[in-house]
Amino acid sequence: MTPRKFAIMLFFASVTINASLGIIALIAGDFGDTQGKVLFTSLNVSAASVLSLTMFPARELGHLGRVPNVGIALSIIGFALFIMVIWLESGEEVLWKITASVLTCAIAAGHSCLICLFVLPARYLSVLKSTYALVSILTILIVGAIWSEPSGEIFPRILGVLSILIAATTVSIPVLNRLSRANAGVERPTSISHGIPIRIFLENQPTVCLVCGEKSIACYYDDIFKCSLCGAVFEAEIRG
Repeated sequence: MTPRKFAIMLFFASVTINASLGIIALIAGDFGDTQGKVLFTSLNVSAASVLSLTMFPARELGHLGRVPNVGIALSIIGFALFIMVIWLESGEEVLWKITASVLTCAIAAGHSCLICLFVLPARYLSVLKSTYALVSILTILIVGAIWSEPSGEIFPRILGVLSILIAATTVSIPVLNRLSRANAGVERPTSISHGIPIRIFLENQPTVCLVCGEKSIACYYDDIFKCSLCGAVFEAEIRG
């Protein structure tokens, strides 16, 4: 079983537990402390699974180096610490700070792993790189604030400005990706008999032409592939 399938299995298992506990609470009308802890534990498992799953595509495609692996590890560690805090009912401030710091870094890694999946032309790469930089700065400041607890109004305003900039660039990235694809002028493949656009779903990037079998196939644009021998052009969606 692959790590990705295991994360998916954990997610659906935790969702099932959450739903079951909710139904039991409504029917029985008795929801004690232990049931509450089990529910929060299950919710944490769901959150850890979702956060980890956001990083698996980047990991499988080899994007961002070790960031996806580190992010997945941090998400597991962070939510495991959160579960520990819930069951131990610990009021230890250091443990809470460690948990919050780890989860902050995990969320930042997840965000970066998601936006890196959008392929942008060279002229738009500065937007992507700027987003990475802004996320890194915001993460460092948040972790610093967790441990130093700064006072005053300037620091929250700085965090707010960074958050707004990150939101703006994050929203812009998929739009730029779509616009660049629309302006690429690449002719979509059509079937010979019906003229219907063909979209092929694969687990890995194609290495041979799906029409003539030629090995000299190149990525023409993003997920558009073109054969150098027969000139066939087709669109492949990598499901991984």
